[in-house]
Amino acid sequence: MESKLLVGGKNIMDHTNEQQKTLEIRRQEIAVQSRREREIQQQVMVQDEETLELKETFSSLQQEVEAKTKK
Repeated sequence: MESKLLVGGKNIMDHTNEQQKTLEIRRQEIAVQSRREREIQQQVMVQDEETLELKETFSSLQQEVEAKTKK
């Protein structure tokens, strides 16, 4: 009975299997994309931390220069 069910000239089981394969491929693509997004977010966080450290260093050096200039 199952082998006689057709959808648009396709066997339903074949059609279902194709959809499952397509779905699995899409899931893998989404997983890869999510991983890349997390990596990018981590890189941005690291760069933000480095920028903050540089600003603090500059601020400290500037304060040091100002203090020494006042002396």
